[in-house]
Amino acid sequence: MWLKTNDIITCKKRYLLKIYGIVQSIGFRPFVYNKAKKYKIQGWVNNSGGSVVIDLTGTKENIKKFILDIIKNPPIQAVIEKVECSTLKYYNYHNFIIKESLKNNSSVKFIPPDIGVCPKCIHEVISKKDRRYKYAFTSCTQCGPRYSIMRSLPYDRNSTTMNEFEMCESCEEEYNNNSNRRFHSEANCCQECGPSLILMNNKRETINCEDVIEKVIFLIKIGKIIAIKGIGGFHLVCDGRNEKAVSELRMRKKRPTKPLAVMIKDINLIKEYCEVSEKEEEILTGSKRPIVLLKKNTDITLPYNIAPNQKKLGIMMPYTPLHYLLLEKELDVLIMTSGNISGRPMEYKNTSVLENLNNVSDYFLMHNRKIVVPVDDSVVKVLNDKECIVRRGRGYSPSTENLGVRDNIIALGPEQKNSISLSKNGYVYTSQYLGDLKKLEYYKNYRYVLKHLINLLDINPRVLVQDMHPFYITSKYADNLNIRKIKIQHHHAHMVSCMAEHGIYRKVIGVIYDGTGFGIDGNIWGGEFFVGTRSHFKRVGHLKYVSIQGGDAAIREPWRSAASYLYSLDYPIEKFINNVNQPSIDIITQALRASLNCYKSSSVGRLFDAVSSFLGLRNYSTYEGEASIDLENIIAENIIESYICNIDKISNVFQIEYKDIVYGVIKDIEKGISKAVISAKFHNTLSRVTCNLVIKLSKLYKIEDVILSGGVFQNEHLLKSIYDELTLRGLRVFFNSKTPINDNGISFGQIAAANAIIEGEEI
Repeated sequence: MWLKTNDIITCKKRYLLKIYGIVQSIGFRPFVYNKAKKYKIQGWVNNSGGSVVIDLTGTKENIKKFILDIIKNPPIQAVIEKVECSTLKYYNYHNFIIKESLKNNSSVKFIPPDIGVCPKCIHEVISKKDRRYKYAFTSCTQCGPRYSIMRSLPYDRNSTTMNEFEMCESCEEEYNNNSNRRFHSEANCCQECGPSLILMNNKRETINCEDVIEKVIFLIKIGKIIAIKGIGGFHLVCDGRNEKAVSELRMRKKRPTKPLAVMIKDINLIKEYCEVSEKEEEILTGSKRPIVLLKKNTDITLPYNIAPNQKKLGIMMPYTPLHYLLLEKELDVLIMTSGNISGRPMEYKNTSVLENLNNVSDYFLMHNRKIVVPVDDSVVKVLNDKECIVRRGRGYSPSTENLGVRDNIIALGPEQKNSISLSKNGYVYTSQYLGDLKKLEYYKNYRYVLKHLINLLDINPRVLVQDMHPFYITSKYADNLNIRKIKIQHHHAHMVSCMAEHGIYRKVIGVIYDGTGFGIDGNIWGGEFFVGTRSHFKRVGHLKYVSIQGGDAAIREPWRSAASYLYSLDYPIEKFINNVNQPSIDIITQALRASLNCYKSSSVGRLFDAVSSFLGLRNYSTYEGEASIDLENIIAENIIESYICNIDKISNVFQIEYKDIVYGVIKDIEKGISKAVISAKFHNTLSRVTCNLVIKLSKLYKIEDVILSGGVFQNEHLLKSIYDELTLRGLRVFFNSKTPINDNGISFGQIAAANAIIEGEEI
């Protein structure tokens, strides 16, 4: 029996499918196209705002299979957040096509992060017979730059800097061929039509050579320093096996001791130098390719000056075709550090790098694909088998989290380790690491990235969130804007960042150990115990105040904190602080006596600085937290002893008595106890007194959820010992992992706290 046309139509259905998440820039539309052909579906697919929209017709059974296949087996890079499906009046489509993208300002948007090059593309790059042999900009739908080259959404070639390169006939054919993995690959190009490399010296002279990459390999091998333009900006590169070259790079970059990132050829070689767990290997070899902090092997043979006084190395694997080409033959270890000098953000423009790094780099390997927004490498580590982001950058930014935020909000973040968070349609978008805003060039870049994200997401903010510190540059920026403002206390934002990450709304105990943060009493906090929710908190405990002399200078010069603690105990300063001249000590003593340029501080970070100085480890820091890091890195294993430490209760607030700790450290120094043992006892003391106070608070307030956050908890020994003990005691303990535990996670906490405050007002 033959079916008439009308009978066929009644057998078919039409639906509109909207898929939200990371579904653009990863070959999702070509993927849908091929699935439509497989299941005999007609209609169309396109990008709309930040989503993929599918208008489809077919038999009910085929439509069911089609939708389930898409949702359950999406492209490897896809992250599907939400799917909406609605019935439409039937329309008789004759085929299935990819339609032109639409800009939908009201839709949920997802900004695709930059992705490391995939194995298939690398195979082409190193295969002599392939037309992309040795081509440094090879990519496909599954890999390559995204956010860093994006001018607007939706993600199409004409909204990226690749629009400046017209595809050749071969690339155009790939782009339009639904069976090709470059079908609708927006960054598609080759030697004939895409970006190209250029090599210049620091006199701005072009180096003409037959093979630019071979020339750069030769220059690196003879000890030269090369500024190499990558996906999100420039790296400063030298031979990782050449101790003299590493030393020269440090001198020129003005980075005397801070660890340098290392790029190593393959995972097997990495395992020769460092301990690598299954989770760490998974992250190293994944598509995001961050810098992973790995424990050094005891017999490591790489130059000590890569990461002096450190137990760990920051290692990443190659993530662009250029990296693989540089490491293909004779080079296998490269220093790959951010292309900047002290006080400036990473360079990402050809013109400015020649100006600003001409005294650092011997040569510049550049290309003519513009970078819209600079993105530094991400840094992660693994703790308790969980990936913990230390610095959010390439591959991890902008992050997108559904917090159900009702308003359009911008959170300006802190002054150091800054990031920005913005909300729209319930989602929160958090930027890459933006650095120390006290430095002018970082602040300029901060404003540029903020403007770019506002335009990209088409956000019309109704609320601005800022830190309580009246003198933060973010606060001054907010003062000039005529918009509702909400101020969130710095350490409350830390606590809420962790609560929001773990989906916690109930009341918690928050332990926030940090270097600095403006308190509601006008003093500088940093050793805090809170009881509260996302919208409010009560300070129920803290490290006792000490008067610290020197303002920001005390952060750069740990001996000032040491002198301040000694003065509070009426100890002779010069007896326990070495390698600081007597006139300087006399000036500080007089200033403390007169309370000149002093502030009250409960900061655990400053206590770490003081102990580091007492032990002669660090009187002057060349980067933030260096003194604390030095102290952690010398801990003697298997030491269980600790110092006496009392907890007093004053005006219903518990206060940890720092004098007990300092007395214990000083006495051990006088006894000649080793620095490693003293460090272990100091860490054990902080861990035990913290746990003791949390147990008290848990019983008092009937709360079993504990948050650990703040920059001091980058100290793995301290974090793990507290976590393990409190978990053993039956408490539920949470710490930041997807959100940085340091100030880079503050803006995320600010926006979640502000949203809770707004929701509370509406009740």
